[in-house]
Order: sequence, then C-alpha cells, then structure tokens
Amino acid sequence: MTKRWFLMMAMVVVIAGLHSPVRAEYPDKPIVIVVHAKPGGAIDLTARMVSKIARSYTDAPLVIENRYGGSGAVAMRAILGKDPTGYHVLAFPATFISTVKVTRSSISMDDYRFLACMVEAPEALITNRNTDVVTIEDIVRDAKAKNGKQIWVGPGVGSLDHLMAIKTWDKLGITATWLPYDGGGEAVAALLGGHGIVYVGNPEDVRGRPDLQIAAVSALERLSRYPDVPTLMESGCDLPNEIMWRGFAVHKDTPEEICNWLTDLLGKVSSDPEWVEFVAFNSAENVFYKQDEFRALVERDSQESIKYLMMANIIAGEPDQLAQRKRLIGWLLIPLVFLVLFFVVKIGGRKVTGQGSIAATTLALALLFLMYAFSFPEPTDGQNVGASSIPIIWALVLIIFSLLQIVSSLKQPQDNSRGRISLVLLVCLLMILFVGLLPIIGFFPATLILLVGGIYAMGYRKHLTVGLLTVGMLGFCYFVFMKTLGLPLPMGNFFG
Repeated sequence: MTKRWFLMMAMVVVIAGLHSPVRAEYPDKPIVIVVHAKPGGAIDLTARMVSKIARSYTDAPLVIENRYGGSGAVAMRAILGKDPTGYHVLAFPATFISTVKVTRSSISMDDYRFLACMVEAPEALITNRNTDVVTIEDIVRDAKAKNGKQIWVGPGVGSLDHLMAIKTWDKLGITATWLPYDGGGEAVAALLGGHGIVYVGNPEDVRGRPDLQIAAVSALERLSRYPDVPTLMESGCDLPNEIMWRGFAVHKDTPEEICNWLTDLLGKVSSDPEWVEFVAFNSAENVFYKQDEFRALVERDSQESIKYLMMANIIAGEPDQLAQRKRLIGWLLIPLVFLVLFFVVKIGGRKVTGQGSIAATTLALALLFLMYAFSFPEPTDGQNVGASSIPIIWALVLIIFSLLQIVSSLKQPQDNSRGRISLVLLVCLLMILFVGLLPIIGFFPATLILLVGGIYAMGYRKHLTVGLLTVGMLGFCYFVFMKTLGLPLPMGNFFG
C-alpha cells in the first residue's frame, strides 16, 4: 500500500511539473534588451522606460545593452548569436527594415519572432535655434540658395529617416545632401555643432534640448505639446502621416511559451499609467500590435521600403539575375582581352612581350571592376558617391595604367624580365581573387587578403609593419567610406 501510494504521488508530481506554467521556470535571471543606438536616442529611451516599468510586473530585472554599429546590423546579429532562451530581446525600430535591405545582409525578418510594437512616433524636421535656418520656410530658402549642398543629418544610409528626407526634398522641390551617423544621438550632436542644417527624427528628440526647434511634423493635426509647430501639410509638403514605429523581437527559435510570457509582460507595460504618460509626453501614439499583427506590419513596411529605396537609388532596381550576368560578362572579358592583344601583335608582326601581357591583364581586370560597378546602385539623391564609386575609381586607375603600358610596349618593347612579370602578374591575380571573394566574404576580409598577399609577394617580411599597415588601411576604408561617405560596403554572403 505504501509503495502504491508513493508511486501515485510521484506521478502527480511529474504531471504537475509537465503542466506548470513557464513563469515557474522563466525568467530566473536578468533579461537583456539589446539596443542598437548609443544612450540618449529615442529607441534607447523607449527600452529604458520599458525596463523601468517592467519592475512592477516581474522580479527579473530587464537590463539595457547598447550594441551600436552598422546602422543596427551589429545588434541584430548579436541576438542571432545568442541561444534562443528568451534572455536576450532586441529593441526593434522600423529603421531595421532598411538596414537589412541596404547592407544586403544575409539577415532577414524571418530570423526574428516579433513580440509587440508599442510606439508610433511622427517624423519631424528639427533645426538649431541658434542658426538662421529654423522654420520650414527657412529650410526651403537655404536649400535653394545652396543648390544641393544643404546638409541633412540622421541615422544611417537608407534608414527610415533618410527616406523621409528624400520624400521631403521631392515634395518641397529642393535638393540636399544626407550625412549619415550611427545613431540619433550622434546626429543630434552634429546638428547642435553646426555640422548640419536639418535633423530628421521624432518630436521626443528635442526634449531636454532647448537649442533644438521642430520646424514641421508629419501628422494629421498639430501636436498638443507643440501647438505652434505646423504640420508638413500646412507647410505645403504632402506628407501627412509618416511614422517611426518601435517594438521588440527575439530569436525566431525562442519557445512559444516564453514569447507569450514576454508579450504579456509588454502588454502590462503598455497599459501602465506611467508608460501612457511617457508616450504622450513624447508626442507619440501608444499602440500594442502583438506577434502576428506586428509581423504583418513589418512585412507591409518591408515591401514599401524596397520601393522607396529603389526610387532613391539606394539599392539596385534591377533583378539580381541581371547583375549576375553583368559580372559574368566581366569575367569573360579577361580571356577576350588577351585574344585581342594576341591578334593585334601578330597582325603587326610583333611578339607578345611581358610588358604587353601585364598591360592586358591589368586592362582585363579594370573591365571586370567596371562590370561590377554597373551592377551596383548609383549615388543617392544629393550625393556624389555611391556603392559603385569604389570599383569605378579602381577601374579608371587600372585603365590608365594599362593603356600607357600598351602604348609603350608597341612603340618600344622592353626585354622580358621574368621576376618583374611574375610579380606584377601575381599582384593582378590577387586583385582578381579580391573581386571574386568580394561578394562571398565581404569587402574587409577580401581587402585584408589583397593587402597582406600583395605586400608579402613584393618580398616585404617585417611582420609587425605589415600588420600595422593593413590595420591602418582597413581603418581608413572604414572611416572614409562607411562613416564619412556613408557607402554601404558589401558585407558578403558567408558572414552575412
């Protein structure tokens, strides 16, 4: 009897354990909210308010981790690199959609489970009160006087704020230049420092910053907190309801019960009086689109963003198959150039020299770079450079060099120098390898292989100096192309 009673009690305990709610097991440690911007930005403030209010509804603390860089790509990858246990949540703003499209990353929206969208904030044009460009009328006047050289600042290339700027230029009939920053906080600092005329953001960005002025807001009506600020429609700009939404997501493989627990927690935060007051104070709208409804919103905006990114020449508007054909033609041009050189010298009764071979290889490589450039998007409105600028510069330099070599070899052929020919051909092969690896492993790893291989091929063996030169060159490319010019350098499919 005692044995039977013991077995029955054991079964009850097991069954109860199987049916116990997830709250008995999760969470038993802090939950990390990963934010892609530096402290002080709108998404950072939103996440910190969620963390603060959530203390009333769970014993597990919610802590903020700022992982900035790559217009959000660093934070997005950080979540995917963690075990899907629900202890890492991604603060997910609308601008992440453009980040994925512009960087051509292997990351996709299908990699995430969307918990809830909690805020919709109207887009706003913000200026510096301490300048002579404060109102929307001032912006138009100054833009026309500068003829495209007026600077607008905001986070990222191809971000929602960037697209808002392009739409505004179109509606107002002006042109300007977009200067991107990693986050809203940096862009605001640039505006305050006189490095830009207009910042594209949201009304909450002026809070606690008395030197900032909202010139106009994209809303159907004037905001109650800023009754003197006109809407864009009132200012003759037909953009009545451009918004930036913010929500939260987790790794797609996070268990269903944990996703439901987190969504339920966010729902309680959304209904909390302190949260309602926080959202209203920032002139935003308190919404709660959970899971499937949030995903539908993301999918809708993803399709819309593709249209505008293509219109702005931020991403290529042609099918990927056509871009691949152009690159294939580039590779076929290499043997074609050699055939042409061979027939030219044979018809002229000359022999192929090492100098001519080097020139032909260089010319073929230059044509390959050009074909790659033709498959890249053109510069965006108001900018003189784009993703295609880098291969075009390489191609022009190589074409000039190869043509000079060809003319020189036809006029006065030089003796073949086996060592010199081998060295130049090896460098050319490294550059061909660079082009081939570029779409696979990305710009920086491919450039690393090109630089180190080229330096050692030339017989240089001071390893520390080689390392410093390589790091310096990669750092130069990063700060000039990505940080200063805002070029979306290819990250590669392998590392995604």
